[in-house]
Amino acid sequence: MVESIIKTIRASETVAPYGPGAIVDILGQSFMVPTGDKWPSPKVRERVSADRLAAALQVQELWAAPTTHEPEKGTVPGLEFVRFPGWLFCQVCRRLIHWSSKFETGGVPHCSEAGCDGRLVPMRFVLVCTENSHVSDVPWADWAHRGSENECKSAERLRFRTLEGAGDGLSSLEVSCDACGARRSLGELRRDALAKDGFSCRGTQPWEYGWADCGKPLDPQQRGATSLHFSDSVSAIDIPPVQSRSSETEDAIRAHKMFDGLAAAVPALRDGMIAQISADLGVSITEILALANDDHAPGERREIMSSLQADEFEAFVGAVTGKTAMQDFVTRAVKLHPKGVDASDGVAARIQDVVLVDRLRDVRAVRGFRRYSPDATAVPAVPTQSFEKSWLPAAEGYGEGIFIRFDPEAVKGWASQPAVQALANTLVEHQNHSVLGLRLHLVSAEYVLLHSFAHLLMRELAFSSGYTASSLKERIYCESDGDYGIFIYTTTSDVEGTLGGLVRQGEPDLLIPTMVRALEQAAWCPNDPVCSESEPQSIDGLNLAACHACSLAPETSCESSNLLLDRTFVVGSERITGFFGPVLDAMLGQRA
Repeated sequence: MVESIIKTIRASETVAPYGPGAIVDILGQSFMVPTGDKWPSPKVRERVSADRLAAALQVQELWAAPTTHEPEKGTVPGLEFVRFPGWLFCQVCRRLIHWSSKFETGGVPHCSEAGCDGRLVPMRFVLVCTENSHVSDVPWADWAHRGSENECKSAERLRFRTLEGAGDGLSSLEVSCDACGARRSLGELRRDALAKDGFSCRGTQPWEYGWADCGKPLDPQQRGATSLHFSDSVSAIDIPPVQSRSSETEDAIRAHKMFDGLAAAVPALRDGMIAQISADLGVSITEILALANDDHAPGERREIMSSLQADEFEAFVGAVTGKTAMQDFVTRAVKLHPKGVDASDGVAARIQDVVLVDRLRDVRAVRGFRRYSPDATAVPAVPTQSFEKSWLPAAEGYGEGIFIRFDPEAVKGWASQPAVQALANTLVEHQNHSVLGLRLHLVSAEYVLLHSFAHLLMRELAFSSGYTASSLKERIYCESDGDYGIFIYTTTSDVEGTLGGLVRQGEPDLLIPTMVRALEQAAWCPNDPVCSESEPQSIDGLNLAACHACSLAPETSCESSNLLLDRTFVVGSERITGFFGPVLDAMLGQRA
């Protein structure tokens, strides 16, 4: 009798990294997460309350996957994952088997070949649609027999073998048929060869049945390739209602006597009306056009995050004066007062406010995913269904954090340097030509400074806060002129929250020394001078002086995929003066 094995993941993992469309490895077995229409009934799902996030994503509800502390009892319906790839091979006899749901026993698949019983493991290659984000198994039987002179199409007697003396590449692996002797090397499993053989996308996902009208080219990928799943998720911190400065401006524009007539006005008259509104209210024409042309459709992730983070920045600013408080947003403001003792006082002088968040609630929802390329067609996390309200999968976490607001005048003065602008313009140009461009925050010297400093500080806090580097996260606030801040935080799915180790590091007696150590560590990278003097690096040249030895953080920590980084914006180099460069030089000179 085969023993059933309970397969579990954490509730938060159903949004990231194992949201809809992702591959999850559990105990050596490979599964794919289906979209939300395959989730259990709302009667057993757990509703997530986050009105601000739901409104930004333009859905009516957010739901978390059903959870249980006793999965072995089977009293709570689980998420039904799909075994993918569906082709498995035996580690003993090398037989290839096309697995189906009728073979499932709840245990680990084993070979049914007489006298064998070896464990079955997934084939390492799958086929990905190059345009529409579909994915499928390699049709190994058709592929192995394609070009063969006989008429055999057997899928029952295939074997996956390693050829002796053929080297270590894909050419040393082959799929062969014991029935007819046909064989084919995996070196021929290429995009151009697939097209030549007549294989094209059938337009489905592994949890879907039947074929659709796609027909786009296919590209073979390893099942663990990062390009197999680009998740589109958005998070928001639960904050009290705030009246942001941008909202006040929007209200004023909408209340203007000419605004309602813009939609029906002829172009010449419309331009004059917009100019009059701009003159009356002292707002930019761009802001007026943005409201006039708003069709209330869900925007790109960049616009959604910008709106959410603008409100969060207002909440932190309100916390400085004690105006914002709620059960899951417990804050206290502290001041970094220069003591006049040493050069490190210059660090405090560049920081305007610090807010310690003793308790916070963070909600993350997944909108959908893409495959093969970040600009491929998006697949929604929950296909639209007429019989139920619109919703998205979500997960909530509770934790703590440190908000640091930079002196806006100091930042703007530093960013106005021609050398700084020249480097920032390099990244702007690269972002404009990158397929990842729309997934990232708009590049500016101010953003790169804040983002780079957040990474340097997270790396240092990982040593002193009691939390691992991968458990720390960042939020960068650079949405409006003069609004410059970073938020370093950590969360857990436990409603009791975290233990306070991170907030303790935000106290003035610890935060200044921590920032000083972060700056000293960043002053010299083990890979210098290559790191600091090299040409733009990383994906599409979206990093400057930033590498794993000095600046990069775990992927789960960074909001911008470890891109748009340059530590010289923080500490300086021979080319530019860093924001903290004079302070760092004074500190190092003082100790010399």
